[in-house]
Parts: sequence; structure tokens; C-alpha cells
Amino acid sequence: MRIIGGKLRHRIIDMTNLETTRETQDKVRGAIFNMIGPYLEGDFCLDLFAGSGAMGIEAYSRGINNVVFNDINNKALDVCKSNCKKLGINEALFYNKDYLDFLNNDNHIYDLIILDPPYKMDNINEIITPCISKIKNGGRVVFEMGKETHFEDSYLDLVLIKNKEYGIKRVVVYEKK
Repeated sequence: MRIIGGKLRHRIIDMTNLETTRETQDKVRGAIFNMIGPYLEGDFCLDLFAGSGAMGIEAYSRGINNVVFNDINNKALDVCKSNCKKLGINEALFYNKDYLDFLNNDNHIYDLIILDPPYKMDNINEIITPCISKIKNGGRVVFEMGKETHFEDSYLDLVLIKNKEYGIKRVVVYEKK
């Protein structure tokens, strides 16, 4: 797997190769970042269901200053840490917690939150609602989900700005107003 754009473009990262983790394909990852802006500005990005860290690393490569990676799976988080170390990303924090435990105890406010939970976690409201207080005004939430998953056009202060299907998945982008 490779980084699509930015200062780390074309660099190779390892995949987790775990049955519980599905990697976002290069083509889809590129399309997602073209949707939210090919170059990003901001202090903090949260990759909440990090897996290999590909999405958070892509955000860093495109201009985010610091990335917080969280994954409940130790093996996935080890791959994420290894990828960051290999790429020289020192502006990263790593957590091995359940997503709700992480969100309830985290004090950061983010410019970008990336959500790519297992497709079996299809209650979007339970995942996105605790994120609302963690995103700054004008910040964005990118949510990757199964194509058939039900989602809303808004969640409190979050308003849907993009909705695109890629094979069996859907990517929606919300902005905090």
C-alpha cells in the first residue's frame, strides 16, 4: 500500500493483514482526500479506527501537523506505529482503547476526524455523536461505512457536505457549522 499525495507521496506502508481490519484501497483513499481537499491545514487529525494508519498518515502527508491514532487491536496499532516510525512521523500519538473510552477521555479538539469502523458497527449515531464535541467549527468528519448503512444528512452541528459510493462502501463527509 502506498501514500497517494503530499510530502510522503509514493512511500510504501505495511498493511495489517488482519481479518478484523479492512484497508482502504489507494484509489478510494485518493478520492476521499480529493473530496476534502488535496492539501490540508490544521493542527490535529484523529484516526479513530486506525488499523495500519493509512488514512491518518495520508492526512499528515497532505498538511495536518499532528495525528492521533486509536485502535482497539494491539496488532493493528503495532503496524500503525511501525509505519509512522518508518516514515519519520514523530508528531503522532497512539492509543489502544475502545473508541468510546478513547473519546470520553481525550482532551484534543480536531480539525479532521476519520472514522472507518468495522462494517458490523453500523449504528452511525452511536459512533458519530460523541465525536461532535471533539471537532472544531469548520472541521470535518470523514465516515467510511458499508454502502447499505443508514446515515443522516446532519447530526446536531454536523452537516453532510459529500456522499459518494465506492463498490461496497460509502464515504460521507460532514462539516461542523
